[in-house]
Amino acid sequence: MENALVKANNQLLEVEKGDNKKIFVSLDLEKEENMDLLLATQDNENVLKINEHKNETIECIGVYITRRENEDTNDDGEIFTRRDYTTLLFDKDGKIYVTGSNAFYQSLDFICTVKGWPTEKNPIKIKFSEAPAKKDGHKYLKAVYVK
Repeated sequence: MENALVKANNQLLEVEKGDNKKIFVSLDLEKEENMDLLLATQDNENVLKINEHKNETIECIGVYITRRENEDTNDDGEIFTRRDYTTLLFDKDGKIYVTGSNAFYQSLDFICTVKGWPTEKNPIKIKFSEAPAKKDGHKYLKAVYVK
C-alpha cells in the first residue's frame, strides 16, 4: 500500500500540503498498525491533552506535527508570518498526546535536534513540564528530555 506520508530512511518526513500547511511525521507508516494509530487521532476520545498531564513522562515512539503559516500584524502595523504548530506524540503504550503550544514544539524540536526524532527503534523519554513566562502569571508548556 502506498500513501503520501510514507517515511524514507528513518528521517522525519516533511509533506507540503499547499494550503500554508506542512506535516512532519516520524512514525513508520509502512506499518499498518502505525497508520491505524495515526488515524485514531481523528477521534478526540483517543487523544489526551498534554496540559492535563503536566509532570508526566512518556516514552515517545513517534511524532506527527502540523505547521501552519499565517500572516499577522504586530503593534507597529507591520505584517509578518507567524508559524503555529500542533504536536501529536505517540507513546509505547499506544497513547496519543496533543498540544497546540508553540513553546512545547520549540523545546521538543531542540531535544530532537540533539537526540534525533523519536521512533520505535529510537524512543525518547519526554516529560511534560510547565515553565513561567516573562509576563507575570503566564506559564507555558515545554518538553523536557529524561535520561
